[in-house]
Amino acid sequence: MKIFILSILVVSFISLCFFKKRFWENRYLVLLLIGGVALVATLTTNLATRNKLGTRVKTIKKEDVRVFSVNQHMIDSAYFSTVDHDRFADHIEAVDSTAPTRFAHHMFYTNDDDDLCIGFATEDKLKAMQLHYTYIAPSESEGEAYYAKLRQYYNKRSDKWVANISLPFIKTITCLYLPPSEYATIPDSLIRELPF
Repeated sequence: MKIFILSILVVSFISLCFFKKRFWENRYLVLLLIGGVALVATLTTNLATRNKLGTRVKTIKKEDVRVFSVNQHMIDSAYFSTVDHDRFADHIEAVDSTAPTRFAHHMFYTNDDDDLCIGFATEDKLKAMQLHYTYIAPSESEGEAYYAKLRQYYNKRSDKWVANISLPFIKTITCLYLPPSEYATIPDSLIRELPF
């Protein structure tokens, strides 16, 4: 913040020396110069020094994942679909009410574009996401499953020279947290390590 104020003072002094008696006549030009120089100086300082700051992760959205039932003949032991359906909802709509059901928090299937997707049910609705956009991690306990959106930020500065407001967030990811027993059934080739 002090860099912003210092830029205002320096540009005002230089403008006063340059315009002299016409300073007041050119006040809008001076204000434009002050704003531009202060903005560039603050952003440049922030970008140059942000790598020295630590980072923090904040959960910006969290939804509980509910258990759903699916025909046991439609999925294998690793919760992969064994039938061709384009939508997640087609997998869990029971055609045969006498078929044995299996309960799960997630299910893998391939959509009509041949993308591997993961489907799950939240409190409000069914959700399906392409796997390369979603991370999977084990939850804290066996009875807990949730879907979260995590955002990584730079730590706030302790000094007053630079404004924190101009520091952007680093990255946003979505992660599906599954009970450890279900997480253990996922093949290692589909597990990606969280980036933070």
